[in-house]
Amino acid sequence: MITFPPGTPDSRMNRRNGLMTNDMQIQHDVLAELGQEQNVVAGTIGVEVHQGVVKLAGQVSDQATIKTAERAAHRVDGVTTVVLDIDVAGASTGSQAAVI
Repeated sequence: MITFPPGTPDSRMNRRNGLMTNDMQIQHDVLAELGQEQNVVAGTIGVEVHQGVVKLAGQVSDQATIKTAERAAHRVDGVTTVVLDIDVAGASTGSQAAVI
């Protein structure tokens, strides 16, 4: 699990357009992007953001959904890294955590 130090700024320079991108805006945009994916069920993946690092956590039905969610997060401006902490329902191997 990612822990972010208290008092750390929640905005940074967006490399793509030079504008300040707020972590709350990135979170909103990632959630919206996930909502556009047909195989991602709303509410099954949580999104946390800190300085452009997006953590996706939850439980989904299959490995393909994890990859879909990862790609969706990477499409959002301001995202620098995606951390996956998503379990596949019924899988005995446990968490599929990775840093991409």
